[in-house]
Amino acid sequence: MSSSRRLSYAAHGAVEFPLGLALMAAPFLLGADPSGTVVAVALGVLVCGVALTSVGGPRGSAIPLSVHESYDQALALGGAGGAIALAIVGQLPVAVALLVISLALLALSSATRYSGR
Repeated sequence: MSSSRRLSYAAHGAVEFPLGLALMAAPFLLGADPSGTVVAVALGVLVCGVALTSVGGPRGSAIPLSVHESYDQALALGGAGGAIALAIVGQLPVAVALLVISLALLALSSATRYSGR
């Protein structure tokens, strides 16, 4: 574990949940087509769901910390892939929003201390 990982697991969940909500709101604010809306809302629901597993701290979390870390990384990479797909089909504003939030999730994951301390 790196000493640069300063964000606690509880703070991680508190930051991750609004990112999921922003992801769900983005297609409606940007006037996306149905394809962009489905991708962004589905990924936002998954991000919010994973964020809710951090409620209660490491001992009270619904899933093991290593699993949460894996989900975070998978969602960030999946979001980047979704952004590429949306850019290809012409949903550029939603693709940019999806990419920015995916990069924020990746940065959040790399800054989080996934431990009970």
